[in-house]
Amino acid sequence: MPRNIPANITVRCLGPEDSRDPCFMIRRKVFIEEQGVPEEEEMDGLDDQADQYLLYVNGAPAATARIRYPDPERGKIERVAVLPRYRNLGVGEKLVIRLMADISTRNTVKEIILAAQTSVVGFYEKLGFTAFGEEFLDAGIPHLWMSRKL
Repeated sequence: MPRNIPANITVRCLGPEDSRDPCFMIRRKVFIEEQGVPEEEEMDGLDDQADQYLLYVNGAPAATARIRYPDPERGKIERVAVLPRYRNLGVGEKLVIRLMADISTRNTVKEIILAAQTSVVGFYEKLGFTAFGEEFLDAGIPHLWMSRKL
């Protein structure tokens, strides 16, 4: 079934002067309200250590994610969230492709990792990620670790 991919999509890596409020609004709606993740788990205190990304559709915030670097050889994609009305339109794919591109610009990074909810493992597999390890619960939701070599 063909998707109606929005024509006007932009992705920004937020600078220190930019408000993170739209990112937090999307994460609150998706993770806390929709999926029932406790607020103290979602707002984990690590946002200041991360590069925050915001995807806009026709100028409106539609999706968000963050990248952290747990060590010089790994970039970690976290908190990927797409508002319900923008799902299955290709915006999540555009966001993750941008994240991968930005991570790959760091000379020392050899691998991208993420913890994927099991319901979206196929989405990440299509983008070149491979699951590893045992399924685990994060905020009561089943996850798998995934990685992609650069």
